Amino acid sequence: MKQIQIPGTDLQVSRLSFGTASLHHLWRQRDRQSLLLKALDAGFTHFDTSPYYGFGLAEQVIGSLPIAWRHRVTLATKVGLYAPAGALATVSDVYARKILGKVLPSLNRAVVDWSVARAQKSLQASLRRLRRERVDLLYLHEPDAELIRTDEWQSWLQTQVNEGRIRHWGLAGEAEGVQALSLRAPSLARVIQVRDSLSRHQADLVLLQGRPLQFTYGYLADPAQSGHRPESTLKQSLARNRTGSVLVSTRRADRIEGLARIGSSRR
Repeated sequence: MKQIQIPGTDLQVSRLSFGTASLHHLWRQRDRQSLLLKALDAGFTHFDTSPYYGFGLAEQVIGSLPIAWRHRVTLATKVGLYAPAGALATVSDVYARKILGKVLPSLNRAVVDWSVARAQKSLQASLRRLRRERVDLLYLHEPDAELIRTDEWQSWLQTQVNEGRIRHWGLAGEAEGVQALSLRAPSLARVIQVRDSLSRHQADLVLLQGRPLQFTYGYLADPAQSGHRPESTLKQSLARNRTGSVLVSTRRADRIEGLARIGSSRR
């Protein structure tokens, strides 16, 4: 797959990045591992995860892969949104909470905590699950500009870089929330990952700040594209984000090679 350098960084990543938010929908561990290995073999070199995805299960799966695999990819994880209290990183617990959460929403609702103390504990736990000493990119997940103490976060993030736990940091989430914090605290927005679509062009909020697109996601989930072929939608998405990487996800191993061929386009 075509590789690209993310603007403003030294990150070399695949034109398509692989998201792990739905990885827990695969019941068997070996199927989850096989899917990620298939993606790697097809040319995906950037993987996006979070401690909230599968309540830590997605990070565990990445960490369970062979050591040689870990040195061939860049990884992004997140802080700010966390698993509900008592949640376990198991498929059975995730599904049970999703079912029971229809009656008791708190069982499945993300915990939002914008304290750096919680972020410190979360990053340490993520590194243990990933079995890595460092991640390439740490995002503030769905940031709320009103709740984040920008100076404190700036200091903490720089400390994580200095101590070798992260390479880069940034903001990830809906464009409106990301824009609000990036305007208030540009130093926290070194890398931006935002939802975008071909119908609404949410990422224009980034472009209007005079920034090139870095990471974008959400194109295939756009209801306006439901009648269109996924391949066509993805090709148009890459044409829209010409400077960065487009995040995609699938639970079907037989679709990986087709995605990789699209990501190999020189458009």
